[in-house]
Amino acid sequence: MKRVGTTLQTIVLIGVAALLLATPIVSFAQTKQEAKDVTGLSQATLPEDDRAVRRTRDNNVNTYAEYGAEETFSLIWPMEAGVRVAYVKWNTLSDRVILVQSDENGNELSRETIEPIFNDCYAILPNARTLTLSCESGMRISEVTLFSEGALPEGVYDWQPPYEKADLLVVSAHCDDELIFFGGTIPYYAGERKLAVQVVYMANADRARVDEALNGLWHAGVRHSPVFLSFKDVYTETLRLALINWGEEETTGKLAGLIRRFQPDVIVSHDLEGEYGHGAHRATAYCLLQAVPLAADSAAFPDSEAQYGTWQAKKLYLHLYPENQITMNWNSPLEAFGGKTALEVANEAYHMHVSQLEYHKNVYGTGPYSSLLFGLVDSVVGQDSAKDDFFEHIPQSQPLDAAIPTATPSPAATAEAETQAEMPEPTSTPRVPMLNREQTQQLRGITSIAFLVLGAGAAIAIKKQRDRKTNHK
Repeated sequence: MKRVGTTLQTIVLIGVAALLLATPIVSFAQTKQEAKDVTGLSQATLPEDDRAVRRTRDNNVNTYAEYGAEETFSLIWPMEAGVRVAYVKWNTLSDRVILVQSDENGNELSRETIEPIFNDCYAILPNARTLTLSCESGMRISEVTLFSEGALPEGVYDWQPPYEKADLLVVSAHCDDELIFFGGTIPYYAGERKLAVQVVYMANADRARVDEALNGLWHAGVRHSPVFLSFKDVYTETLRLALINWGEEETTGKLAGLIRRFQPDVIVSHDLEGEYGHGAHRATAYCLLQAVPLAADSAAFPDSEAQYGTWQAKKLYLHLYPENQITMNWNSPLEAFGGKTALEVANEAYHMHVSQLEYHKNVYGTGPYSSLLFGLVDSVVGQDSAKDDFFEHIPQSQPLDAAIPTATPSPAATAEAETQAEMPEPTSTPRVPMLNREQTQQLRGITSIAFLVLGAGAAIAIKKQRDRKTNHK
């Protein structure tokens, strides 16, 4: 057998090494799998609960199973179900819920107290065979879906709790106003600039609209749950009637409390004239105008002051406010959304509000309700000069990780599980992330180099073989 030269051996070895470097990335991409819906393999722990459990599987968030203070929602499943995530859609939000996981013998593996958000993912321990939910004040559950390990399907989002500290507070009268009238505000600041954008909705009359709002916000780059207040969704054409419905003192106090809680640098909200005259829009802007200075006053609203302290927001912008007006640019391409503009993303997000499309066809990009026009109403950092950025004169204080979060057990639950069951800490990544742009480029580069090196090596080998044959003639 002919020997291959030292140079050729080196080249081949380099090519093999390059392919080996690429292998983990290729394997990572190939092993990605989607979680399976295994809800059908579970059943109510008690036969008398079957009817209630069926209500949580009818794919209708407006129906629900209701449980009193002494009652529990409980599911049991076999080992082969491989449950790793419980996705719960709450019909209404209870104060605190106790979530218990138990093994096949009924031994408690973990117990944790959770503060529900409307659509919530809970990581299930590998040895768990039973999930139990209970609440001292009762609870209403719309849907419960169980998933195996893997990437959660499109539309199943692992919402994180509201922020403790927000950069931008967006106060919207209804679910959809934050897009129709505020345009690219959320896609640009949450999605592109990765700022902590906290959304608050004043009024909501329908549980299905909550899902529409969540879908739209997720599409626009928000990952922390919005806050849904419980003011009545009643249409009025005057500020006076709107304030009678909501209560001026109660509304102002609630908004001051939210400003103290989230400590935003900038606040954005509605037109004082209610855009097209909607009383709820008017009341939101009017009460917010009062709430901003009161949130900084230690003598105002003592309950929220005792809980959160005081807070002075740096800027307040209102839509269409005629003084100190700025014009936002929602028409530049955004890297975070593959070159789409903020206005395009806002339109896509708005079209997820399916129930509202008969009232407004698109986000207002021009015209009398243009989402590009805002006015600086209050500022403690001076007037704008460039007039195209809500955060002019305010440095970005907390850049965020753009990675999509995954459902993980709380530290308390994990610690208790280890103590009681003596089991290894659970792997808690229901989602397996896709290759990002950098990894994709790296894979292409390594693969290209490997093939070039191997090709060169093959060419040299063929040439040497021909040279030997020529020399032997």
